[in-house]
Amino acid sequence: MDSSGRERRLRGQALSAEGRKTALAHPGAATLKAASSRWRLELAFVVVSLCVCFLAAPQFYLWLVTRLGGPLTRATVLHIFANCCANFMVVLASWSARGRLDMKLGRVLTAAFASHGLVALTVVLTRTFYSNSVMLAAAAASLVFGVVAVIVQHRLKPPRVGVIAPFAPPVEHLPPAVEHIQDPAEDLLQFDLILTGATEELPLEWTRSVSRAMLAGRPVRHCAEYLEETRGLVSLEHFDVDQLPKGGLTSYQAGKRAFDLALACVALPIAAPILGLSCLLILAAMGRPVFFVQPRVGLGGRSFRMIKLRTMTGGAARPDVEGKMAVSEGQRITRLGAWLRRLRIDELPQLWHVLVGEMSFIGPRPEWTLLAERYAAQLPIYAFRHLVRPGITGWAQVRSGYAGNLDETRLKVAHDLYYLKHLSFGLDLQILLRTIWTLATTRGAR
Repeated sequence: MDSSGRERRLRGQALSAEGRKTALAHPGAATLKAASSRWRLELAFVVVSLCVCFLAAPQFYLWLVTRLGGPLTRATVLHIFANCCANFMVVLASWSARGRLDMKLGRVLTAAFASHGLVALTVVLTRTFYSNSVMLAAAAASLVFGVVAVIVQHRLKPPRVGVIAPFAPPVEHLPPAVEHIQDPAEDLLQFDLILTGATEELPLEWTRSVSRAMLAGRPVRHCAEYLEETRGLVSLEHFDVDQLPKGGLTSYQAGKRAFDLALACVALPIAAPILGLSCLLILAAMGRPVFFVQPRVGLGGRSFRMIKLRTMTGGAARPDVEGKMAVSEGQRITRLGAWLRRLRIDELPQLWHVLVGEMSFIGPRPEWTLLAERYAAQLPIYAFRHLVRPGITGWAQVRSGYAGNLDETRLKVAHDLYYLKHLSFGLDLQILLRTIWTLATTRGAR
Protein backbone atom coordinates (compact mmCIF):
# COMPACT_ATOMS: atom_id res chain seq x y z
CA MET A 1 0.00 0.00 0.00
CA ASP A 2 1.43 3.47 -0.85
CA SER A 3 1.94 6.28 1.71
CA SER A 4 -1.16 8.23 0.64
CA GLY A 5 -3.37 5.16 0.95
CA ARG A 6 -1.91 4.39 4.40
CA GLU A 7 -2.56 7.96 5.51
CA ARG A 8 -6.17 7.80 4.35
CA ARG A 9 -6.68 4.52 6.20
CA LEU A 10 -5.16 5.89 9.44
CA ARG A 11 -7.23 9.08 9.13
CA GLY A 12 -10.39 6.99 8.65
CA GLN A 13 -9.57 4.89 11.71
CA ALA A 14 -8.97 8.04 13.77
CA LEU A 15 -12.31 9.48 12.67
CA SER A 16 -14.08 6.21 13.49
CA ALA A 17 -12.45 6.13 16.94
CA GLU A 18 -13.47 9.75 17.54
CA GLY A 19 -17.01 8.93 16.47
CA ARG A 20 -17.18 6.03 18.92
CA LYS A 21 -15.89 8.28 21.74
CA THR A 22 -18.53 10.88 20.92
CA ALA A 23 -21.27 8.24 20.90
CA LEU A 24 -20.13 6.91 24.29
CA ALA A 25 -19.91 10.41 25.76
CA HIS A 26 -23.34 11.42 24.44
CA PRO A 27 -25.38 8.19 24.06
CA GLY A 28 -28.69 10.03 24.03
CA ALA A 29 -27.62 12.29 21.15
CA ALA A 30 -26.33 9.30 19.16
CA THR A 31 -29.55 7.37 19.70
CA LEU A 32 -31.66 10.41 18.77
CA LYS A 33 -29.64 10.93 15.61
CA ALA A 34 -30.00 7.26 14.59
CA ALA A 35 -33.76 7.38 15.25
CA SER A 36 -34.10 10.59 13.22
CA SER A 37 -32.19 9.08 10.32
CA ARG A 38 -34.38 5.97 10.39
CA TRP A 39 -37.58 8.00 10.42
CA ARG A 40 -36.40 10.01 7.42
CA LEU A 41 -35.65 6.78 5.58
CA GLU A 42 -39.09 5.36 6.44
CA LEU A 43 -40.84 8.55 5.30
CA ALA A 44 -38.90 8.62 2.03
CA PHE A 45 -39.83 4.99 1.41
CA VAL A 46 -43.54 5.61 2.00
CA VAL A 47 -43.56 8.63 -0.32
CA VAL A 48 -41.73 6.81 -3.11
CA SER A 49 -43.96 3.72 -2.72
CA LEU A 50 -47.14 5.78 -2.92
CA CYS A 51 -45.90 7.53 -6.06
CA VAL A 52 -44.92 4.28 -7.75
CA CYS A 53 -48.00 2.28 -6.77
CA PHE A 54 -50.70 4.96 -7.14
CA LEU A 55 -49.28 7.32 -9.77
CA ALA A 56 -46.94 5.43 -12.10
CA ALA A 57 -48.45 1.92 -12.04
CA PRO A 58 -52.07 3.03 -12.75
CA GLN A 59 -50.93 4.81 -15.91
CA PHE A 60 -49.55 1.53 -17.24
CA TYR A 61 -52.68 -0.41 -16.25
CA LEU A 62 -54.91 2.17 -17.94
CA TRP A 63 -52.77 1.92 -21.05
CA LEU A 64 -53.23 -1.86 -21.04
CA VAL A 65 -57.01 -1.58 -20.77
CA THR A 66 -57.33 0.99 -23.57
CA ARG A 67 -54.79 -0.85 -25.75
CA LEU A 68 -56.90 -4.01 -25.56
CA GLY A 69 -60.09 -2.09 -26.26
CA GLY A 70 -61.60 -2.44 -22.79
CA PRO A 71 -64.18 0.02 -21.46
CA LEU A 72 -62.98 2.91 -19.31
CA THR A 73 -65.73 2.92 -16.69
CA ARG A 74 -66.02 3.31 -12.92
CA ALA A 75 -65.66 -0.49 -12.56
CA THR A 76 -62.43 -0.35 -14.56
CA VAL A 77 -61.01 2.36 -12.31
CA LEU A 78 -61.97 0.39 -9.18
CA HIS A 79 -60.33 -2.75 -10.58
CA ILE A 80 -57.12 -0.85 -11.30
CA PHE A 81 -57.22 0.73 -7.85
CA ALA A 82 -57.59 -2.70 -6.21
CA ASN A 83 -54.51 -3.97 -8.03
CA CYS A 84 -52.60 -0.83 -7.03
CA CYS A 85 -53.54 -1.48 -3.40
CA ALA A 86 -52.23 -5.04 -3.80
CA ASN A 87 -48.96 -3.61 -5.16
CA PHE A 88 -48.67 -1.29 -2.16
CA MET A 89 -49.37 -4.07 0.34
CA VAL A 90 -46.66 -6.25 -1.20
CA VAL A 91 -44.16 -3.39 -1.08
CA LEU A 92 -44.97 -2.69 2.59
CA ALA A 93 -44.65 -6.37 3.50
CA SER A 94 -41.33 -6.60 1.65
CA TRP A 95 -39.96 -3.49 3.34
CA SER A 96 -40.87 -4.79 6.81
CA ALA A 97 -39.42 -8.28 6.23
CA ARG A 98 -36.68 -9.44 8.61
CA GLY A 99 -34.12 -12.24 8.60
CA ARG A 100 -31.85 -13.62 5.90
CA LEU A 101 -32.11 -12.26 2.39
CA ASP A 102 -33.64 -15.49 1.09
CA MET A 103 -36.27 -15.34 3.85
CA LYS A 104 -37.12 -11.78 2.84
CA LEU A 105 -37.43 -12.79 -0.81
CA GLY A 106 -39.64 -15.69 0.22
CA ARG A 107 -41.91 -13.19 1.96
CA VAL A 108 -42.20 -11.26 -1.32
CA LEU A 109 -43.59 -14.38 -3.00
CA THR A 110 -45.99 -15.03 -0.12
CA ALA A 111 -47.20 -11.42 0.02
CA ALA A 112 -47.73 -11.27 -3.75
CA PHE A 113 -49.69 -14.53 -3.75
CA ALA A 114 -51.86 -13.41 -0.80
CA SER A 115 -52.54 -9.86 -2.02
CA HIS A 116 -53.33 -10.66 -5.64
CA GLY A 117 -55.12 -13.84 -4.63
CA LEU A 118 -57.43 -11.67 -2.53
CA VAL A 119 -58.09 -9.42 -5.54
CA ALA A 120 -58.90 -12.46 -7.69
CA LEU A 121 -61.19 -13.91 -4.99
CA THR A 122 -63.03 -10.60 -4.72
CA VAL A 123 -63.57 -10.56 -8.48
CA VAL A 124 -64.99 -14.09 -8.39
CA LEU A 125 -67.33 -13.41 -5.46
CA THR A 126 -68.61 -10.02 -6.63
CA ARG A 127 -68.59 -10.77 -10.38
CA THR A 128 -67.29 -7.28 -11.09
CA PHE A 129 -65.24 -6.12 -14.07
CA TYR A 130 -61.77 -7.58 -14.35
CA SER A 131 -58.93 -7.67 -16.85
CA ASN A 132 -56.62 -10.67 -17.05
CA SER A 133 -53.90 -8.49 -18.54
CA VAL A 134 -54.08 -5.97 -15.70
CA MET A 135 -54.10 -8.69 -13.04
CA LEU A 136 -51.10 -10.50 -14.54
CA ALA A 137 -49.22 -7.24 -15.05
CA ALA A 138 -49.98 -6.15 -11.47
CA ALA A 139 -48.80 -9.48 -10.05
CA ALA A 140 -45.56 -9.23 -12.03
CA ALA A 141 -45.13 -5.61 -10.90
CA SER A 142 -45.59 -6.65 -7.27
CA LEU A 143 -42.80 -9.20 -7.60
CA VAL A 144 -40.48 -6.61 -9.14
CA PHE A 145 -41.41 -3.88 -6.63
CA GLY A 146 -41.12 -6.32 -3.74
CA VAL A 147 -37.69 -7.58 -4.76
CA VAL A 148 -36.43 -4.02 -5.21
CA ALA A 149 -37.82 -3.03 -1.79
CA VAL A 150 -36.13 -6.02 -0.14
CA ILE A 151 -32.77 -5.30 -1.76
CA VAL A 152 -32.92 -1.59 -0.86
CA GLN A 153 -34.00 -2.41 2.70
CA HIS A 154 -31.27 -5.04 3.03
CA ARG A 155 -28.70 -2.42 2.02
CA LEU A 156 -30.00 0.64 3.84
CA LYS A 157 -31.54 -0.92 6.96
CA PRO A 158 -29.06 -3.52 8.23
CA PRO A 159 -30.20 -5.01 11.54
CA ARG A 160 -28.46 -3.85 14.69
CA VAL A 161 -26.76 -6.95 16.06
CA GLY A 162 -25.30 -7.29 19.55
CA VAL A 163 -23.23 -10.14 20.95
CA ILE A 164 -22.98 -10.93 24.66
CA ALA A 165 -19.22 -10.56 24.66
CA PRO A 166 -18.07 -12.08 28.00
CA PHE A 167 -19.68 -15.44 27.30
CA ALA A 168 -19.60 -15.64 23.50
CA PRO A 169 -17.35 -18.25 21.90
CA PRO A 170 -14.18 -16.84 20.31
CA VAL A 171 -15.49 -16.36 16.78
CA GLU A 172 -12.93 -14.38 14.82
CA HIS A 173 -15.00 -14.00 11.67
CA LEU A 174 -17.93 -12.09 13.17
CA PRO A 175 -18.62 -8.98 11.06
CA PRO A 176 -17.15 -5.79 12.52
CA ALA A 177 -20.63 -4.21 12.65
CA VAL A 178 -21.63 -6.59 15.47
CA GLU A 179 -21.67 -4.65 18.77
CA HIS A 180 -20.29 -6.20 21.96
CA ILE A 181 -22.58 -6.10 25.00
CA GLN A 182 -20.52 -5.97 28.21
CA ASP A 183 -23.13 -5.13 30.86
CA PRO A 184 -26.26 -7.24 31.60
CA ALA A 185 -28.02 -4.03 32.67
CA GLU A 186 -27.76 -2.65 29.13
CA ASP A 187 -31.06 -2.31 27.27
CA LEU A 188 -31.12 -5.26 24.85
CA LEU A 189 -34.31 -3.99 23.21
CA GLN A 190 -32.24 -1.55 21.18
CA PHE A 191 -30.87 -4.50 19.18
CA ASP A 192 -32.69 -6.27 16.34
CA LEU A 193 -30.77 -9.49 16.99
CA ILE A 194 -28.87 -10.76 20.02
CA LEU A 195 -26.05 -13.29 19.72
CA THR A 196 -24.72 -15.49 22.48
CA GLY A 197 -22.82 -18.67 23.15
CA ALA A 198 -24.39 -21.63 24.94
CA THR A 199 -27.36 -20.23 26.88
CA GLU A 200 -26.97 -22.80 29.67
CA GLU A 201 -23.62 -21.19 30.58
CA LEU A 202 -25.05 -17.69 31.12
CA PRO A 203 -25.10 -16.37 34.70
CA LEU A 204 -28.44 -15.49 36.28
CA GLU A 205 -28.27 -11.72 35.59
CA TRP A 206 -27.56 -12.32 31.92
CA THR A 207 -30.30 -14.96 31.68
CA ARG A 208 -32.83 -12.49 33.05
CA SER A 209 -31.75 -9.78 30.63
CA VAL A 210 -31.91 -12.13 27.64
CA SER A 211 -35.30 -13.49 28.76
CA ARG A 212 -36.76 -9.97 28.92
CA ALA A 213 -35.51 -9.31 25.38
CA MET A 214 -37.02 -12.57 24.11
CA LEU A 215 -40.38 -11.77 25.74
CA ALA A 216 -40.29 -8.42 23.95
CA GLY A 217 -39.88 -10.21 20.63
CA ARG A 218 -36.12 -9.88 20.09
CA PRO A 219 -34.59 -12.98 18.47
CA VAL A 220 -31.66 -14.59 20.31
CA ARG A 221 -29.34 -16.87 18.34
CA HIS A 222 -26.05 -18.68 18.69
CA CYS A 223 -22.95 -17.00 17.28
CA ALA A 224 -22.02 -20.04 15.17
CA GLU A 225 -25.44 -20.10 13.50
CA TYR A 226 -25.25 -16.39 12.71
CA LEU A 227 -21.73 -16.79 11.34
CA GLU A 228 -22.90 -19.62 9.07
CA GLU A 229 -25.61 -17.44 7.57
CA THR A 230 -23.42 -14.36 7.08
CA ARG A 231 -20.79 -16.43 5.27
CA GLY A 232 -23.30 -18.59 3.39
CA LEU A 233 -21.58 -21.90 4.14
CA VAL A 234 -21.59 -24.62 6.78
CA SER A 235 -18.74 -26.04 8.82
CA LEU A 236 -17.85 -29.38 7.24
CA GLU A 237 -16.34 -30.57 10.51
CA HIS A 238 -19.59 -30.01 12.44
CA PHE A 239 -22.13 -30.83 9.73
CA ASP A 240 -24.61 -33.60 10.50
CA VAL A 241 -27.44 -35.07 8.47
CA ASP A 242 -29.86 -33.90 11.20
CA GLN A 243 -29.24 -30.35 9.99
CA LEU A 244 -31.08 -31.06 6.74
CA PRO A 245 -34.78 -30.05 6.47
CA LYS A 246 -36.85 -32.01 8.99
CA GLY A 247 -39.63 -32.62 6.47
CA GLY A 248 -37.21 -34.08 3.94
CA LEU A 249 -36.47 -32.87 0.44
CA THR A 250 -39.20 -34.71 -1.51
CA SER A 251 -42.07 -32.22 -1.13
CA TYR A 252 -39.89 -29.26 -2.09
CA GLN A 253 -38.47 -31.12 -5.09
CA ALA A 254 -41.98 -31.71 -6.46
CA GLY A 255 -42.83 -28.01 -6.43
CA LYS A 256 -39.43 -27.09 -7.78
CA ARG A 257 -39.84 -29.54 -10.67
CA ALA A 258 -43.03 -27.75 -11.76
CA PHE A 259 -41.19 -24.43 -11.57
CA ASP A 260 -38.33 -25.82 -13.67
CA LEU A 261 -40.69 -27.01 -16.41
CA ALA A 262 -42.52 -23.68 -16.53
CA LEU A 263 -39.28 -21.67 -16.65
CA ALA A 264 -37.82 -23.97 -19.33
CA CYS A 265 -40.87 -23.47 -21.54
CA VAL A 266 -40.45 -19.69 -21.20
CA ALA A 267 -36.67 -19.80 -21.81
CA LEU A 268 -36.62 -22.17 -24.80
CA PRO A 269 -38.09 -19.77 -27.41
CA ILE A 270 -35.49 -17.18 -26.39
CA ALA A 271 -32.59 -19.61 -26.16
CA ALA A 272 -33.24 -21.54 -29.39
CA PRO A 273 -32.14 -18.83 -31.91
CA ILE A 274 -29.11 -17.95 -29.75
CA LEU A 275 -28.15 -21.60 -29.57
CA GLY A 276 -28.56 -22.06 -33.33
CA LEU A 277 -26.38 -19.06 -34.13
CA SER A 278 -23.71 -20.24 -31.68
CA CYS A 279 -23.63 -23.68 -33.30
CA LEU A 280 -23.00 -22.08 -36.70
CA LEU A 281 -20.19 -19.94 -35.26
CA ILE A 282 -18.55 -23.00 -33.67
CA LEU A 283 -18.75 -24.91 -36.97
CA ALA A 284 -17.14 -22.02 -38.81
CA ALA A 285 -14.42 -21.32 -36.23
CA MET A 286 -13.59 -24.75 -34.77
CA GLY A 287 -15.33 -27.33 -36.93
CA ARG A 288 -16.88 -30.49 -35.56
CA PRO A 289 -17.97 -31.54 -33.00
CA VAL A 290 -20.23 -28.68 -32.01
CA PHE A 291 -21.19 -30.14 -28.63
CA PHE A 292 -19.08 -31.27 -25.71
CA VAL A 293 -20.51 -34.35 -23.99
CA GLN A 294 -19.21 -35.63 -20.67
CA PRO A 295 -20.57 -38.01 -18.00
CA ARG A 296 -21.66 -36.13 -14.90
CA VAL A 297 -23.11 -37.24 -11.55
CA GLY A 298 -26.76 -36.38 -10.99
CA LEU A 299 -29.58 -37.01 -8.53
CA GLY A 300 -28.93 -39.98 -6.24
CA GLY A 301 -25.40 -40.45 -7.60
CA ARG A 302 -26.68 -41.63 -10.99
CA SER A 303 -24.61 -40.52 -13.96
CA PHE A 304 -25.90 -38.85 -17.13
CA ARG A 305 -24.28 -37.47 -20.24
CA MET A 306 -24.31 -33.69 -19.96
CA ILE A 307 -24.24 -31.60 -23.15
CA LYS A 308 -22.52 -28.22 -23.52
CA LEU A 309 -21.36 -26.17 -26.48
CA ARG A 310 -17.71 -26.93 -27.27
CA THR A 311 -15.43 -24.10 -26.20
CA MET A 312 -12.01 -25.76 -26.17
CA THR A 313 -9.62 -27.34 -28.62
CA GLY A 314 -9.47 -31.12 -29.00
CA GLY A 315 -7.72 -33.46 -26.60
CA ALA A 316 -8.90 -35.00 -23.36
CA ALA A 317 -7.70 -33.53 -20.10
CA ARG A 318 -7.37 -35.90 -17.15
CA PRO A 319 -6.93 -34.83 -13.54
CA ASP A 320 -4.04 -35.94 -11.35
CA VAL A 321 -4.43 -37.52 -7.92
CA GLU A 322 -5.28 -34.14 -6.33
CA GLY A 323 -7.91 -33.33 -8.94
CA LYS A 324 -5.76 -30.80 -10.79
CA MET A 325 -5.67 -30.78 -14.58
CA ALA A 326 -2.40 -31.70 -16.25
CA VAL A 327 -3.15 -29.11 -18.92
CA SER A 328 -4.86 -25.93 -17.86
CA GLU A 329 -8.29 -25.35 -19.39
CA GLY A 330 -7.26 -21.75 -20.00
CA GLN A 331 -4.62 -22.99 -22.42
CA ARG A 332 -7.22 -24.92 -24.45
CA ILE A 333 -10.11 -22.40 -24.54
CA THR A 334 -10.49 -20.76 -27.93
CA ARG A 335 -11.26 -17.08 -28.44
CA LEU A 336 -14.85 -17.89 -29.44
CA GLY A 337 -15.10 -20.33 -26.54
CA ALA A 338 -14.03 -17.68 -24.05
CA TRP A 339 -16.75 -15.37 -25.36
CA LEU A 340 -19.38 -18.14 -25.12
CA ARG A 341 -18.32 -18.89 -21.56
CA ARG A 342 -18.31 -15.25 -20.52
CA LEU A 343 -21.96 -14.92 -21.57
CA ARG A 344 -22.78 -18.48 -20.33
CA ILE A 345 -24.11 -19.38 -23.78
CA ASP A 346 -22.23 -22.68 -23.61
CA GLU A 347 -24.68 -23.78 -20.86
CA LEU A 348 -27.82 -23.36 -23.00
CA PRO A 349 -28.00 -27.03 -24.18
CA GLN A 350 -28.57 -27.97 -20.53
CA LEU A 351 -32.16 -26.76 -20.90
CA TRP A 352 -32.72 -30.20 -22.42
CA HIS A 353 -31.55 -31.86 -19.20
CA VAL A 354 -33.97 -29.67 -17.25
CA LEU A 355 -36.87 -30.76 -19.47
CA VAL A 356 -36.13 -34.48 -19.09
CA GLY A 357 -35.58 -34.19 -15.33
CA GLU A 358 -31.84 -34.84 -15.15
CA MET A 359 -31.07 -31.30 -13.97
CA SER A 360 -32.72 -28.28 -12.39
CA PHE A 361 -32.20 -24.60 -13.03
CA ILE A 362 -30.79 -24.20 -9.51
CA GLY A 363 -28.79 -26.72 -7.52
CA PRO A 364 -25.24 -28.00 -6.97
CA ARG A 365 -23.30 -28.07 -10.23
CA PRO A 366 -22.92 -31.62 -11.63
CA GLU A 367 -19.34 -32.85 -11.41
CA TRP A 368 -17.45 -35.04 -13.88
CA THR A 369 -17.86 -38.65 -12.71
CA LEU A 370 -14.10 -39.23 -12.54
CA LEU A 371 -13.55 -36.19 -10.32
CA ALA A 372 -16.67 -36.90 -8.24
CA GLU A 373 -15.38 -40.38 -7.38
CA ARG A 374 -12.02 -39.00 -6.28
CA TYR A 375 -13.53 -36.18 -4.26
CA ALA A 376 -15.99 -38.56 -2.53
CA ALA A 377 -13.12 -40.90 -1.60
CA GLN A 378 -11.20 -38.03 0.03
CA LEU A 379 -14.25 -36.16 1.33
CA PRO A 380 -17.11 -38.60 2.18
CA ILE A 381 -19.52 -35.72 2.96
CA TYR A 382 -19.30 -34.83 -0.75
CA ALA A 383 -22.01 -37.42 -1.52
CA PHE A 384 -24.68 -35.29 0.19
CA ARG A 385 -24.57 -32.97 -2.85
CA HIS A 386 -26.44 -35.65 -4.80
CA LEU A 387 -29.57 -35.46 -2.61
CA VAL A 388 -31.07 -32.92 -5.04
CA ARG A 389 -30.94 -32.49 -8.80
CA PRO A 390 -27.82 -30.72 -10.03
CA GLY A 391 -28.37 -27.23 -11.39
CA ILE A 392 -27.32 -24.97 -14.24
CA THR A 393 -26.46 -22.45 -11.54
CA GLY A 394 -26.16 -22.81 -7.79
CA TRP A 395 -25.30 -21.24 -4.45
CA ALA A 396 -21.64 -22.29 -4.69
CA GLN A 397 -21.32 -20.75 -8.17
CA VAL A 398 -22.69 -17.34 -7.19
CA ARG A 399 -20.71 -17.23 -3.93
CA SER A 400 -17.34 -18.85 -4.67
CA GLY A 401 -17.11 -19.56 -8.40
CA TYR A 402 -15.73 -22.74 -9.91
CA ALA A 403 -13.53 -25.29 -8.12
CA GLY A 404 -10.41 -26.76 -9.70
CA ASN A 405 -8.83 -28.77 -6.86
CA LEU A 406 -9.68 -30.46 -3.56
CA ASP A 407 -9.29 -27.35 -1.38
CA GLU A 408 -11.60 -25.32 -3.61
CA THR A 409 -13.98 -28.27 -3.72
CA ARG A 410 -14.19 -28.30 0.09
CA LEU A 411 -15.33 -24.68 -0.04
CA LYS A 412 -17.83 -25.53 -2.79
CA VAL A 413 -19.24 -28.44 -0.76
CA ALA A 414 -19.61 -26.14 2.29
CA HIS A 415 -21.72 -23.79 0.14
CA ASP A 416 -23.72 -26.65 -1.40
CA LEU A 417 -24.55 -28.09 2.03
CA TYR A 418 -25.69 -24.64 3.14
CA TYR A 419 -28.08 -24.67 0.16
CA LEU A 420 -29.42 -28.10 1.17
CA LYS A 421 -29.83 -26.99 4.78
CA HIS A 422 -31.80 -23.83 3.88
CA LEU A 423 -33.61 -25.13 0.80
CA SER A 424 -36.44 -22.74 -0.13
CA PHE A 425 -37.94 -20.80 -3.03
CA GLY A 426 -36.61 -17.62 -1.43
CA LEU A 427 -33.05 -18.94 -1.60
CA ASP A 428 -33.62 -20.09 -5.19
CA LEU A 429 -34.86 -16.60 -6.07
CA GLN A 430 -31.76 -15.08 -4.46
CA ILE A 431 -29.51 -17.39 -6.51
CA LEU A 432 -31.44 -16.54 -9.67
CA LEU A 433 -31.02 -12.78 -9.04
CA ARG A 434 -27.31 -13.21 -8.31
CA THR A 435 -26.92 -15.22 -11.52
CA ILE A 436 -28.67 -12.52 -13.57
CA TRP A 437 -26.32 -9.94 -12.04
CA THR A 438 -23.32 -12.12 -12.90
CA LEU A 439 -24.51 -12.45 -16.50
CA ALA A 440 -25.17 -8.72 -16.76
CA THR A 441 -21.71 -7.84 -15.44
CA THR A 442 -19.95 -10.87 -17.08
CA ARG A 443 -18.15 -11.46 -13.77
CA GLY A 444 -16.94 -14.85 -12.66
CA ALA A 445 -16.47 -16.24 -16.17
CA ARG A 446 -13.97 -19.04 -16.40
